[in-house]
Amino acid sequence: MERHRCAYNLDFNLIAFILEHFRKYSNEIYISYGELFEELRGKKILDNSNGHNAAVLLTTPDFAKELENASIMGSFARLMAGSADVGRFHVLSAVVDHLAAPIGSPRPLQGISVLRGHRDDMLPHLWQQLAPKSREDADSVSALTFSLGDPSVTLPLARTTFHNNRGSTLLTSEFDLTHSAARLVQQNEKHSQFVRVSLDCDIQSLAHLDMWAPLLPLTRPRTVTESFGNIIRGIEVDGNTIPASAELEEIVNRLHEQNASRGLLLSGPVGVWAMVTPNPDSSSALEEWFQEAPEPIEALPDVDDIRDAVKSTAQHLKLLYSHGGRLYKILSGGGGWGAKRGLLSLDPQRTHFSLSEEEEMQNFIKSMNGGGFTPQGSQIQFFMSAPALPDITEPLAPGVAFGVAGGAAVPGDPEPVGGFIGRHFGALSNSAIYLAGQGLPGGKETKLSVPHSRVHGREPGVRMGVLESLAYELADVGTIALAGLRH
Repeated sequence: MERHRCAYNLDFNLIAFILEHFRKYSNEIYISYGELFEELRGKKILDNSNGHNAAVLLTTPDFAKELENASIMGSFARLMAGSADVGRFHVLSAVVDHLAAPIGSPRPLQGISVLRGHRDDMLPHLWQQLAPKSREDADSVSALTFSLGDPSVTLPLARTTFHNNRGSTLLTSEFDLTHSAARLVQQNEKHSQFVRVSLDCDIQSLAHLDMWAPLLPLTRPRTVTESFGNIIRGIEVDGNTIPASAELEEIVNRLHEQNASRGLLLSGPVGVWAMVTPNPDSSSALEEWFQEAPEPIEALPDVDDIRDAVKSTAQHLKLLYSHGGRLYKILSGGGGWGAKRGLLSLDPQRTHFSLSEEEEMQNFIKSMNGGGFTPQGSQIQFFMSAPALPDITEPLAPGVAFGVAGGAAVPGDPEPVGGFIGRHFGALSNSAIYLAGQGLPGGKETKLSVPHSRVHGREPGVRMGVLESLAYELADVGTIALAGLRH
């Protein structure tokens, strides 16, 4: 399948300020924002020849308090306005768990990441009052939804209670730049906001958004023979229907026994995910890919073999994802007697915020009509989260990237990631991201919670090395080393 690639619209600047190691020497070292702004001032990427009057500012939790500092944020607004006479400048600021590194690296970063554009295009209804959160969502963190064309990505924000006494932080600010010092005109707190990321050509569906999920196969693809909603009762193995959890329980128990006797890589419970794909009869490509599915592990291999297996499995999962595959975490299964014996429960959550009663009813009707999580005849294959990640061998590339952080050790990057990175924007959640768009059987939303997983789009042919060699000569690229900036 030919991948659909779009270059970024150059009227929309994608900017990332990555301040890696800003606490390298002491927990009490802070970046001086005055020095930071002065370091960036005058760079061609900030000329703002298109008269942009708004910016999205993502920061990691150590920067949370500064978002409420009118002086610092006013300086940021003036910097983003550049040489353009925009009068008023709007900032949507949010605290995220981590920033996403350039595409190809699973490393979570600390710092700030910025997207600049025209307010009405990039941030529709920015100042529109939202209805209060529902009672079911009272404890949910705020979230941003990024539109990349047809597909969208919803990113839950970080919990910031211990940083600024807010459950999570999503603020809108408007600054008057007609005075010598920027003046804060208004500021509001929100629990959600839609952000349109402008591309030269919109991404047409979720199938055209690259996905990477580091997992190890535990079973072969199996046909679902009996299910209801998010509960799987039976699968077909060697022509016979067996309880859905039977094969999975056997391999997971064997891995734990092996790990206990040899002291290998598993330090706790194994996270298990199911890749659910449509009936292979619906697509010749799917049928071919199932025949080439990676062999399931029968024992924990050594670290190098794990990394090789994770890399090849991730490529296979990306192909399945492009043809409607969805990854669900297994919440519970096995145990019980009688009718409950051998059941598997998939994570039913598809959206960050609760659905309305009408939406819940529509989903129920779909499941009754064979459009649920695992329709009869669909394929299901089980995977475990990777205890080790592949080494990074390809050059890193800037782009738009969102994903999930994880606990496995991250290999070193082939080149340092830090300073200023142009044409790059994105963030990570500690829990999950939520995808919506065409190309998902049984619904338009799905949840991605695999540790270290990513979805991304990028401008073809742009690599980190190119950015470094171009330095500051082109309008939308540049690298700035910010190490050592402090009071």
